[in-house]
Order: sequence, then C-alpha cells, then structure tokens
Amino acid sequence: MNNFNIVNFEESLSIVIPLYNKENNIIYTLKCIVEKISSPNLQIIVVENESTDRSEEVAREYINKIKQTVDVELIHSKKGLGNALIKGFENCKNDWIYFIPADFSFGYSELSYVTQKKLYKDYDLFIGSKSHRDSEILRSNSRKFYSFIFNYLLKLIFSIPVNDTQGTILFRSKILDNIGSLKNEEYLITTEFIVRAYKKNNRLLEIPIVDLGINSISTVNPLIDGLKMLIGLIKLRLQIK
Repeated sequence: MNNFNIVNFEESLSIVIPLYNKENNIIYTLKCIVEKISSPNLQIIVVENESTDRSEEVAREYINKIKQTVDVELIHSKKGLGNALIKGFENCKNDWIYFIPADFSFGYSELSYVTQKKLYKDYDLFIGSKSHRDSEILRSNSRKFYSFIFNYLLKLIFSIPVNDTQGTILFRSKILDNIGSLKNEEYLITTEFIVRAYKKNNRLLEIPIVDLGINSISTVNPLIDGLKMLIGLIKLRLQIK
C-alpha cells in the first residue's frame, strides 16, 4: 500500500465507489479508505455496475469481512457511471459525499488537500481537476487532446468557471436537494452535476489531484466515448436552462 497519510475529515462523510470490472483494484481501494480515512461518521457505498468479471464477488467477500466494524454496503445499479453515482447518492446519509473511482487512481488526494487547508468551511463543492496547475497527472497525448477539446466545448456551451468536470467530486449532500434530478446515465454525470450546482449558486472550487499510476485496465474508449460525450453535452444544454 502506498504511504498515505491518515486524513481526519471533521464532518460526516459518505464515500461512493462505482464498481465496473475492477476485480484487481477494489480490495486495495477499500483497504486504503478503511485504514486511512477518518470521519465522525464514515459510510462506504460500493455500487456494482453490471461487471462482467469477478468484481462483485471479490468486493462482497471483503465487505463481509469488515462490515461488523465499518459502515459499508454493496448495492447494484444499471450499467453506466451515471446510473451508479445516482444510485449511490440516493443511499448516502451523511453531510458530505465523495466519489472515488474503484481503481483508486487519484487516491484521496482531493480529500487530503481540502482537509489540510480546512476548505470545507468555505465551499459546497470541490472538483478534483486534471487541469489544475498543481495536479500531477500521467496522461497520453491523445487523452490530453480529447480533454482539451471537451473542456473547450464545455466552457463554450455552459460558460462555467471550471476547467475539468471529469475528475472526482466532493460535495455537501444538501446540493442534491436544490439541483433537480440528475439524468445522465454515463460519463457526463459529473459534468451535469457540476453545471447544475453552478447554476444554483453553490460555492465551487477546483482543486488538484495526483495520479498514482495505479495498474488498471481502462474501460474508456476516448474516441467512441468522446463522441458520446459531445452529443451528451448538446443534450445537456437543452435540458439545463
């Protein structure tokens, strides 16, 4: 396990982990969270998202070992990152909600950054951004190019002061009460959430993330999924006034 410092988050925290074909990563991710993140009330929700490998079996076996001492549960959703996050958010019960990828690719660098600087007193939503000047990211040139195009279109269409909406999010759960129903079933879910939150005048802050270089098989096709996201941006613009 990487030498992470323990993070003592001072308010109640629910962590949502969408799980799709990450059988080699999920136990490591859960161990890091359980051993290194502290909160007055910590809830962990793993959302199984129609994996085709042994992800669910592996996660369930580990969860059964720790559920007597940790508030952790495994639930299910229809396939799609959006479906997984929406389902997870519906089951959160704490003041703050934190989305972590199942491969733990960024660790909890955002949570650590917010905690060290005690920023949660002044903001409602933190956006873990690959485009932040202090982020430490390992990306191919093609991924950088696709991200640049997407983020340019995002700003052009929605005029929001955010450079990257495809990272992680840490937010006050009360935001869910005033942004309306989330609808996107796939990768644009965090973009939809951030745009809706901005339109409702929630206090946003983009913060850096650290790519840990986790050995994980990507389930994203930059070209195909990029096209889907472009179409999704247009649809989202029509939904959000």
